[in-house]
Amino acid sequence: MMHLTVSSHRRDGWSVVTVAGELDIASAGLLGNHLEDVGSAHDPVRLIVDLSVLAFCDASGLRVLVDAHDAARRRCGELRLVCPDGMITYLLRITGLIDVIPVHATLSEALAATPSGLSVNRT
Repeated sequence: MMHLTVSSHRRDGWSVVTVAGELDIASAGLLGNHLEDVGSAHDPVRLIVDLSVLAFCDASGLRVLVDAHDAARRRCGELRLVCPDGMITYLLRITGLIDVIPVHATLSEALAATPSGLSVNRT
């Protein structure tokens, strides 16, 4: 069984949270608590969750991301996801969350995106 690791740092006015391992019912609370702590440290909330190295995510993990997104919006903030094409992106697509939470292929893209969620560099 792979464990979940969560780390965070500040970059360009954003809190960047990197999630690695398996995000499931056993580990969702760890991520939820971390996102709540990081999100409450700055106002407005500007949070990027980097899922690039996440190996697995179940419905409880998706719920944590939706809750963090909703909490950020309630505080006039924003949450963006970094998720290169793969299984996690597929999961976001089939659940419709890709249309709710802005998803970017790289951290650089997420940092460069306009508030509407569109990348400045997209054509």
